[in-house]
Amino acid sequence: MVFHAIDYAIFALMLIFSLIIGLYHAFSGGKQKTPKEYLVGNRSMSTLPVALSMLVSFLSGIVVLGTPAEMYTKGTQLFMRTIGYTLACIISSLFIVPLFFNLKVTSSFEYLETRFHSKVTRLLGSISFLIGNVFYMGLLLYTPATAMQASTGLNIYVSILAIGIIGTVYTTLGGLRGVVWVDTLQAIIMLGGMLFIVVQGILLVGGFKQMWTINESGGRIIFFNFNPDPTQRLSFWSTIIGGCFSTLTIFGVGQVSVQRYCSLPTLSKARLSVLLNIPMIICMNVLTSLVGLVVFAYYANLGCDPVRSKQVENVNQLVPYFMVNVLNYPGLPGAFLAVLFSGALSSISSSLNSCAAVTWQDLVSYFFKNKTEHTKAFIIKVLVVLFGLLALGVAFLARLVGQHVLQASLSFSGATMGPSLGMFLLGGIFPFANARGAVSGCVVASIISLWLSIGAFVTKPHMQTLPTSIDRCLEYNISSASIMMTTTSVIMNNHVTAVELMYEVSFLWYSAIGCLLTIIIGVVVSLIFSTLGSYCCIHFFLIIFVCSVAIFSKFYFLRIFCVFLYARVI
Repeated sequence: MVFHAIDYAIFALMLIFSLIIGLYHAFSGGKQKTPKEYLVGNRSMSTLPVALSMLVSFLSGIVVLGTPAEMYTKGTQLFMRTIGYTLACIISSLFIVPLFFNLKVTSSFEYLETRFHSKVTRLLGSISFLIGNVFYMGLLLYTPATAMQASTGLNIYVSILAIGIIGTVYTTLGGLRGVVWVDTLQAIIMLGGMLFIVVQGILLVGGFKQMWTINESGGRIIFFNFNPDPTQRLSFWSTIIGGCFSTLTIFGVGQVSVQRYCSLPTLSKARLSVLLNIPMIICMNVLTSLVGLVVFAYYANLGCDPVRSKQVENVNQLVPYFMVNVLNYPGLPGAFLAVLFSGALSSISSSLNSCAAVTWQDLVSYFFKNKTEHTKAFIIKVLVVLFGLLALGVAFLARLVGQHVLQASLSFSGATMGPSLGMFLLGGIFPFANARGAVSGCVVASIISLWLSIGAFVTKPHMQTLPTSIDRCLEYNISSASIMMTTTSVIMNNHVTAVELMYEVSFLWYSAIGCLLTIIIGVVVSLIFSTLGSYCCIHFFLIIFVCSVAIFSKFYFLRIFCVFLYARVI
């Protein structure tokens, strides 16, 4: 394993430029002296940098490592979530962006208080966001640190501290402007670096056709599993529908995205910033998936799986191990680590800035309303530092998540953000929904979603992976003892209880489950406690009647009549 001087130089330059950009925006323009400038860039940001910032905030180091690992161990079914991402971006741009942009919010949860006339709904949404985001930041710090350990042997905790400190420093100094422009640099590094790695890898395994053939033979090419069973780990339906719901929580109502597109000067630019993410997300999903297929094709030809032969500690270290030991051209491993750390830093900085914005706007600004603008900006910077320290603490505990960081990230973020999305949709779709309904729906849905997520984390269903070969490991001086250590037996349990079956529900459904439960419970509770009583009941059941007729009636005049009747009643 050789890490060349040029690799260290490329990696160091990425970190240095990130800090320089943060320092530049700390001492230029208004010098980040007011909350408005620090949190929303005086609402005068540029469209393309904002779009790139949203992209890399979403495509973290977890995606860079987790997606190839998923392709290697489970196959390509997860790639179909790209369709769900596309649908969610279109829905967000058309219907959700105008709602938040016209309100000129800093925190997305300001809408909940305005809509439901209740501070409780706003606090509930804010606290749910902060809990989920702190856990997510811990994973963001931990994941690239494992790659650094596999590549250079650097202690994992040293890497966590380095990423956390650098990300916190330039976020604290540069505010949203600094974060967005650093994200722009890192987006270019990620897209260019991943493209270079994919091209070199495909050439190494004998071309695209050869790579694809090997993956087909290994059972990795899976796109159209139409099994409707929700306990199926991945299916066509869970990737598209679940992917759509989870992406709505990010690009639609997610604080990171809301804060960015509300920093643009016009609504048309705000909408465009979300739509621009569609081709970029497709591009990154294709590239990260191809990396996983390239790595599988190489080791399938070699006949020695590094995971089963214990050459790496876990599947998350597979791609860095491949980069350093196989594609070990001077500069290429350094470029990959730059890609990986760019993803981590961009997501960390965005999350820190957003957590500080939500905490300030929703929780503490009331207590400092008589302070000067300069003092308020300083307090927000202190909040960034505090969240950075909290994220470091969570990162040191992140080894507990096991091998699949991508699944862990999607599981817990889906469980916490799904109910939050439900509150926003409840308020936006149902005019009779009230605060009692929103709070009841969110609390119950959060409890159920977290119960499913934690239960699945403890019981670990769906641990089976697609087959790999270790037949030729002895030819490469891999000891037979290490290979034997990985041979495990799977005990089949034919007596699965109802509770255990619930834990087998695919993690991709968590966002949809949390969202729909919030809406259903919110509607019922709102009807029960509504002061409009019978009117609301008629309104609710009329919706069901109209939908039923519109779907099942063969007589078009009945459809038109029911829609007209509904319009007259409301």
